Amino acid sequence: MAGRKMKLTTDKNDRADQRERTQNLIKHDQALEPLQPTPPRQLVGYARTAYKKIVNDLNNAGLIKNLDQNVVIELCKQIQVSRSAYNDIYGGDEPLGTLIPVVKLLRGPDGKTMGREVVGYKANDSVKTLNQATAKIKTLSETLGMTPASRASLLSMTQTDDDSDDADWRSSSKAPQFAGGDDQ
Repeated sequence: MAGRKMKLTTDKNDRADQRERTQNLIKHDQALEPLQPTPPRQLVGYARTAYKKIVNDLNNAGLIKNLDQNVVIELCKQIQVSRSAYNDIYGGDEPLGTLIPVVKLLRGPDGKTMGREVVGYKANDSVKTLNQATAKIKTLSETLGMTPASRASLLSMTQTDDDSDDADWRSSSKAPQFAGGDDQ
């Protein structure tokens, strides 16, 4: 079904079916294994390092389970793609930049190359790759609750009133603990 995402909430003022769905999810997720801390073999380079950092933070927050590993792996792959594209544009011994010169070879009457002439510029394909990877990283990060807006959304959906008859599941040791901290 396309359209709105299902609302998760424990607020007693919201609909009963939404609260029940949230409680069922909480109970279900408590039985799931946390995400494995070691990166899978398919990840290479910086993607392996990113996986370790991301999984550590998400496991500590209790926001992710092993069931969600494919999303985390894809995020790490996109981080690697982004990093490689950025390096193609700005890094290395001879950075290409955002525009690449189009060069025409000048030939003499005997067919030998006499020189080169820049006839224009074309966009560096790595710029498009970087833009696409950045968009995917943003989407995957939001899916995993890793952006300030998505964390705020998660907090607002899970907060209960202190005088509520519902059990305060946030005090459970297995429930996610949201604490302030530096995003790195």
